[in-house]
Amino acid sequence: MEGEKSRTPGEKCQAVSEVYGQILMVVVTILLAALLVYPNIPESAPRANLLIEAHNFTQNETTSTQNAETPTQDETTPAGYLIEASSGSGGNISPEGSISVPAGGNKIFSMMPDENYKVLDVLVDGNSAGPISTYTFNNVSSSHSIKANFTVNFDVINNNTVVPKENFTVNATVLGCAFTGDIWKNDYWVEGHWEGHGWNKYWVDGHWESHRETGSLPITCRLKLGDYICAPWGDYTNVSEGNINDGISRFWGSNNTLFEGGTSVAVEACSWKYDTDHELKKHLIINTSTLPLNVKVLTNGDPVPDIPGFQGQNSIEDFVIGYIENGSIKLKENEAIYIFELGNEDLDSSGADFQDLVILVSVNGADASKSAIESHKADLSKTSNNTPNEASGGTSNETSSGAVLKFVIEHRGGDTINFKSPEETKVILQKGDDQRYLNFTELGAFKSGDRATLIPKEYGTNGQLNFSQGDRLSIKIVDVRSKSLIYSGSIMIK
Repeated sequence: MEGEKSRTPGEKCQAVSEVYGQILMVVVTILLAALLVYPNIPESAPRANLLIEAHNFTQNETTSTQNAETPTQDETTPAGYLIEASSGSGGNISPEGSISVPAGGNKIFSMMPDENYKVLDVLVDGNSAGPISTYTFNNVSSSHSIKANFTVNFDVINNNTVVPKENFTVNATVLGCAFTGDIWKNDYWVEGHWEGHGWNKYWVDGHWESHRETGSLPITCRLKLGDYICAPWGDYTNVSEGNINDGISRFWGSNNTLFEGGTSVAVEACSWKYDTDHELKKHLIINTSTLPLNVKVLTNGDPVPDIPGFQGQNSIEDFVIGYIENGSIKLKENEAIYIFELGNEDLDSSGADFQDLVILVSVNGADASKSAIESHKADLSKTSNNTPNEASGGTSNETSSGAVLKFVIEHRGGDTINFKSPEETKVILQKGDDQRYLNFTELGAFKSGDRATLIPKEYGTNGQLNFSQGDRLSIKIVDVRSKSLIYSGSIMIK
């Protein structure tokens, strides 16, 4: 008679082992899945100030912002091709709207800033054409887009102060300092050798003599905008708390603080030296009221000052190397660079090298968020919006509705971000429990002042970024090695 076979003790043990093995496999799978979520990053002060917007664009809108080398879908009419012309706040483009141009025809567009504004940049098919006043599409054979962005105009008074002509916000970034002088360390004799303790002295004829050394001396700095005084980088009067001569780039933004047109953007700096009692004392205070010739302002197109750094220090050119093109200062139309001489009142001396403090200042109009952010040097997207990104192994972010998620990102100050390698910098996008790692490698080394429009891809997945207008997303940019925040923010898809 056939029936259920009884199991031997060994077989029972094997069955139990198989059950536990399956349970263990499930547990391990859950743990591994959990490990895919990037570890919590301690909240800390971000090292870069970014402005990021996320938009859902239709396929035609997105391809219009691709690099000119990328094929676009031509939108034709019975009369020819369409050119979409638009403008940001602070001015207009003429003609504006959907302009029909016959095949082979030409079309001129004019940029017309409002009073007290100027052209910041013109984007042609998403690529920067610079602050031009007119642009001509010649021999039109496809659809195009053109957008004019504007910014508040400013004067430079007495070559040392920026004065915007309309209401504005302001940002400032310390590009560098180079101020050196005599310092001391206190040595004392311990078991046959010297140990440091404040001043460096040695015994001479029954008394201590100071031994001088050369090193970096402190600099403190603050901004004055009318009656508003700001010391964003520490107490201006306290050298131990406010010293910025330590090789660290610093950023400050007034954010939503709006200043009235005609208000001077003044920067005040103070250098410190040791006195005869070996105490740090204020040396020179430099602003437009005290020693105004010791501070100068550089704007777009100015020649690079040919002044060597005193005694082998970095020169002005070393500090502004990222803002030089063809031997001239290359800045956006809303930027200026303040350079300070903080060591010498005699500006004919060899020590007057004007690189003791170098600060980049940018001013934006009251409604700059729309115009400034979309201006960029070049569109860094190189793939079409329906082709997988072979470099990253990711896919298009086109949604089922035909919309495409696109980021507009602006670096407003702070540390340069190296997006070249995901092993160095991770970009984490999260909506609820859905977490994605984004590929921003196309941005490369992204520094203060850079702007770009980016269609992000994902790392290591074939999934799509299926988000909708109105969704709230959080985004973190993390330094992988130190597990510290470079940027953290929340954005809503527009």
